[in-house]
Amino acid sequence: MIPTAEPHAEPSDGLLPFVIGTAGHVDHGKTTLVRALTGVDTDRLQEEKRRGISIDLGFAPFRLPGGRPAAIVDVPGHERFIHNMVAGVHGMDLVLLVVAADEGVMPQTVEHLDILELLGVRHGLIALTKIDTVDDPAWLDLVEEDIRAALRGTFLEGAPLVRVAPPAGTGLDRLLAALEEAAARVPVRDAGGLPRLPIDRVFTVAGFGTVVTGTLVSGTLEAGQRVVIEPGGQEARIRQLQVHGRAVERAVAGQRVAVNLAGVDHHRLQRGQVVLQPGTLAATTWLAGRARWLPRAPWPLRHQERVRVHAGAAEVLGRVRLLEPAHPWAPGEEGWVAIRLEAPLVVAPGDRFLLRTYSPPRTAGGGIVADTGRQWTRRQRPARWLDAFLADEPARALAARLAWAGRPVTVAGLARETGQPAPRVEAWLQAARRAGDARSLGQGVWIHPGALDRLARRLAEVLDAYHQEHPLDRGMRRDALLHALQAGGDPAAGQALLEHWLAEGRLALDEDRFHRPGWRPGGDPGVQARLERLEAVYREAHLAPPDRPEAAAAAAGLPEEDVEALLALLEHRGRLVRVAPGLWLTPAALADARNRLADLQRRVGPFTVAEARDALGVTRKWALPLLEYFDRRRWTRREGDRRQLLVGPEEPAGGGAVPAAGPPGTGGQWDPSPNRDLNR
Repeated sequence: MIPTAEPHAEPSDGLLPFVIGTAGHVDHGKTTLVRALTGVDTDRLQEEKRRGISIDLGFAPFRLPGGRPAAIVDVPGHERFIHNMVAGVHGMDLVLLVVAADEGVMPQTVEHLDILELLGVRHGLIALTKIDTVDDPAWLDLVEEDIRAALRGTFLEGAPLVRVAPPAGTGLDRLLAALEEAAARVPVRDAGGLPRLPIDRVFTVAGFGTVVTGTLVSGTLEAGQRVVIEPGGQEARIRQLQVHGRAVERAVAGQRVAVNLAGVDHHRLQRGQVVLQPGTLAATTWLAGRARWLPRAPWPLRHQERVRVHAGAAEVLGRVRLLEPAHPWAPGEEGWVAIRLEAPLVVAPGDRFLLRTYSPPRTAGGGIVADTGRQWTRRQRPARWLDAFLADEPARALAARLAWAGRPVTVAGLARETGQPAPRVEAWLQAARRAGDARSLGQGVWIHPGALDRLARRLAEVLDAYHQEHPLDRGMRRDALLHALQAGGDPAAGQALLEHWLAEGRLALDEDRFHRPGWRPGGDPGVQARLERLEAVYREAHLAPPDRPEAAAAAAGLPEEDVEALLALLEHRGRLVRVAPGLWLTPAALADARNRLADLQRRVGPFTVAEARDALGVTRKWALPLLEYFDRRRWTRREGDRRQLLVGPEEPAGGGAVPAAGPPGTGGQWDPSPNRDLNR
């Protein structure tokens, strides 16, 4: 078991899927209240004890009166440590807003409330502490009225308010009952989502190594599991898991978790990184979403303003691009923004983020992430797209992403983009298909119906233009076709699209070339005549062909610019064989050369290049590449400076004429099947 480095009570024998967080002004009694409820002093740092204030996050296990296990996150209240407070909010299910009776609502009370609202906390109650320091009951009534006024219009309007004096235990029973009732209304965390553990502490334990802690916001983690820490891409293995001092084999969403990691140096880890399942979420330097600039913001939000961006336990700097509306936002305005981050950040659609001014740091706004990784601009009119990405119905949101992509995408790609498990994404896509908003291309690849129709029209245009411009060419290569269609990206998605069209009969494949069904290169009578003239030159030349394609063109009376394409077409039809650069022979000439070498071998045995040259009646310039071609086809075997013919004089490659040349090392005929690998 990992020796715990966090204060804890007796280990719980149950799960801790519920997190309560404190909030409130400095010195209003948050830590004292937590100690009264749990028996744990969450001020663990010597500096905290010396100064008598919380500086960093503190943690304590807790049980509600009904037995439900929970955890309490105690946050600092001082304005200088707001960044630490924000790091603890992402894991809160329910907030306990603490207000001291002798001071009432103070600046950090208001700022904490703004942070809680912007980061999506929706459940809580209020503890009016230090009532034992006030002698006048009327003063308590005035403070309570002041609190209610400050909470008007917020998620805590109408929430229970309990008066307590923690050192004396006054009101704690009523507070516990109110917590029990409020907890019953809090939804359960998403244990079926992708595992995400934002790191809020990193330390080492002798004999165990690196330990990170945080609140598991979604999914599950298991001992022995491989994980990756982003940003940074550092891979590790979970050696052990703890939930407040007790070793567990499995941790679930909502728990405070300590993770002992093997294979990673703690010096390379820090608060703000996230423990993830490999191949899921990636860090990004761009995010776009719906944002609100607070009415209490110190100044208007300007285009390209530098801000502090908080998400999860991380804080990074960034610049805000105002998308809609585009003018500077006055305090209280809201709209769509894109943020260029100065350091990578792990976020997913639906996550909340907080914006604080760069200098001096003040909480000024925040919002919800709609998209990551793309550089949105005003010209794209992003409002309708980003709004659709945040649709309440996941199937509609995914259909919008398919429409935006305009090309085929994989389930795996959509899972990474949305931060959701692939099986869940597949189920949502099936719902979109039933609604007519998505089409499956098989192999885990999907496309929007409108995009598929548009690409089919574009396919016909691209192929017709290519065939018209290249009448001698068999067709387009895979990558060139996908590039022309602007349907590249994921190779698996592009292959599925082409296979879909092959099955539909919209597309045909000749070895590694795609073309319109029915297309035959060189089918024009004029082209046929040029082919016959060129072939006749090589047929008449036999084993002494022209030494350059240009010379062959001149001999056939053809334009030089046509000859390469004509030669390639003759090769494809099996009428010529490319033996070496510049050396083309007819199959009949190759058969004659083989027969001459067979006769030579019967007379002298294994033969030299010079002997082969004389037997073939050619110069060494052609004899050597011809023999090397025979070597590649494994018709001959070289032994020192001699060669031995390995095939007989009649049927060297399976009978009939000598086959068209394959690539070196294939040992024979190219397979012309239309079922060839489309990745060629």
